[in-house]
Amino acid sequence: MQKSFEIEIDGDPHETQEKELTADQILGLASLARDEYYLTEIKGQHTESYQGKGDEKVHLHPGSKFISTYTGATPVSDGQSADAMLAGAKLFAAQLRAAGFEVTELGDEHITFPYEVRAGSHAGLTITMALVVLPDFPLTPPTGPHINHILHPNKGGGEHPTGGIHDSSGHSKHFGAGWQYWSRPFQTWQNGSRTAGRYMAFINGLWATQ
Repeated sequence: MQKSFEIEIDGDPHETQEKELTADQILGLASLARDEYYLTEIKGQHTESYQGKGDEKVHLHPGSKFISTYTGATPVSDGQSADAMLAGAKLFAAQLRAAGFEVTELGDEHITFPYEVRAGSHAGLTITMALVVLPDFPLTPPTGPHINHILHPNKGGGEHPTGGIHDSSGHSKHFGAGWQYWSRPFQTWQNGSRTAGRYMAFINGLWATQ
């Protein structure tokens, strides 16, 4: 009999005896529906998304870490979605609400919502996150989040996780002392689904690699 070991999904431990499972089977360990979620593996400072690759085999070892991203239930109607009438911040906010976020629309293309870090060294931390979503979304994504938590000193140059961090007041009139803006362009946005769910998977990956 193979010895069981623990892996982590969304910060919670789950036991398995299998050294290989598909991404969808890993979601099943956490009772997450494969048609409503996709899996991302955290590999140190890097992430690997299994969106659209639920049947792909994933090698597991003790301590393997994953996060899930809610995409919404698969549509069963051929009718036009209400989201098809929206764009920009209103569309992004609607998609976030469908994923369970409590979103406040501030106007001027700004939205805010509570965000709980699910993986990485700051797992369990709850902050307020803000995004500036331009009118052409989903053509382009937000350029990075504003957070009401000073995680690192401001540093204009450098790379993630400690570089590209600015005082939010220089980038938005809505946020002042105690807010930081992370400049984190989503370089591969055009290569996949251009949705709020995919953008939040990108955000989850930023936190998981802190």
